[in-house]
Amino acid sequence: MSKLRNRRTNVRKTAVAVTGAAALLALLTACNGTATGSVSADGGSAAPAAGDSTTADGSTGGSTGGSGSGSSGTGSSGSGSTSGSSASGGSASSGGSSSGGSSATGSVPACQASQLGYSWADPGSGTGQQKHAVVAFTNKSGHSCTMYGFPGVDLVNSGQKWSLQRTNATPKRVTLANGASTNFAITFLVPAQGDSTTFTPTTVVITAPNQRTSYDLPWHGGAVVLQDGATHPGTFIGPVGE
Repeated sequence: MSKLRNRRTNVRKTAVAVTGAAALLALLTACNGTATGSVSADGGSAAPAAGDSTTADGSTGGSTGGSGSGSSGTGSSGSGSTSGSSASGGSASSGGSSSGGSSATGSVPACQASQLGYSWADPGSGTGQQKHAVVAFTNKSGHSCTMYGFPGVDLVNSGQKWSLQRTNATPKRVTLANGASTNFAITFLVPAQGDSTTFTPTTVVITAPNQRTSYDLPWHGGAVVLQDGATHPGTFIGPVGE
């Protein structure tokens, strides 16, 4: 009888143990479910990460705008990018326009040959063997213009032409208001007793600096010593504005 009771007791203990094991297994299963929920929560924490990503997009848009306009952008990536592109395009456009306008309207154009008057300011003067003739350029363009450099000068007669050399003087830019004049000098060597090679020009052919069209003036200086082959002749021209 006591053995039978012991067996029943053991069976109950076994049932309790089985029941406890089942409960423990259920608990462990529930714990695993919570772990899976943790992963899901990590995935849920990805939602704030997506929010950070939106902020980053906004920063990217701002940076693009910053590249274009030099200021940091706010708002979405799309609007920031559009704003940046617009600013960049507008900046380049207005800068180019401003630069072009300055270049077009701020600079004074060169004096054109057809807009100049040519005359003698002094047809020939000086003492001794070396004399000077002074030519005047007058601006008749109706607006201001500039001249810079040396004119071209040829002394000619019916059978000969002598292209004069330039001095080593440094030219300067001359701005002429409408109606104003500037000069350049022709220094020439007149013959002395014993000079056999002489040349008597009848015309001076003058080409304004940086121009191709020439203008003729009658020569009034008389005969000159012909030194067309000399390295440093006594007849030469100076720059405008001297």
